[in-house]
Amino acid sequence: MPTFPTLKLGSHSPYVKKLKMDLNGLSKNYNNFTINNIYDLKTKDVVGNFQDAVRIPRDGIVGLRTWKTLIDKVKIIQVKLNSRGYHSGNPDGWFGETTINAVKRFQRDNGLYEEGVINPRTRVKLFDPHHKDNFENRPSSNDIRSLDPYVSFLASEFLRLTRANNLDVRIIAAFRSWDEEDGLFASGRTKPGPIVTNARGGDSYHNWGLAFDASPIENGKLSNDIIKIKKMGKLGEQVGLEWGGSFKSIVDYPHYQYTFGLSTEELLNGKRPTK
Repeated sequence: MPTFPTLKLGSHSPYVKKLKMDLNGLSKNYNNFTINNIYDLKTKDVVGNFQDAVRIPRDGIVGLRTWKTLIDKVKIIQVKLNSRGYHSGNPDGWFGETTINAVKRFQRDNGLYEEGVINPRTRVKLFDPHHKDNFENRPSSNDIRSLDPYVSFLASEFLRLTRANNLDVRIIAAFRSWDEEDGLFASGRTKPGPIVTNARGGDSYHNWGLAFDASPIENGKLSNDIIKIKKMGKLGEQVGLEWGGSFKSIVDYPHYQYTFGLSTEELLNGKRPTK
């Protein structure tokens, strides 16, 4: 692999633009950074979240390991497009005009929005076109039976443990439809309201039945009692769940998940939990 410059906050280089084009092409540009030569705070935030997702220590600095991981992911896309008959040029790891146009042709032929980036719906069509799970068309549900069976079991154990600790807890979201997730992603971006998630439909573990949200109840209503919420978080971790209150990016106190060690990218690529 050629040597690329280390990039960090304040860097000004054509390689920053290449970095941004790759991140944008992989549908990581959730905060609308400008694709230019300037490494700004928005770029650092996206790089940090990318590092989290690929299990690289989060420092917001693009060194050799981050470069290699990013470029390899783009190469995989280019090879896949070429194998499906959508010429994306030589798999060089750069999400340039040829690759963008190949993605747009693929999206057009598959009835998808011609965005030119590998968003979740495009990725699942590209890598797993004949899957039988149909996750993207399932409706939302607050019933834990809509979750993966093992995650449903953990949710039941979590509720049992909260009752044993004198907490009244309710599941307020289990499986979330991809359309609902897209609506949440639009908040603060293309729709009024605050930004509540960096995940599009297919990019959240809710969209795969691997996550649920829970809240304490007081006097029949949802409670914001932080002491109870944190106590719930510790009980969730005790049964083996990951708790959103411990997240590094958007802290999500109601959120609990069990991912089987799979990323949402792997799920979109067709991998499934080992039962």
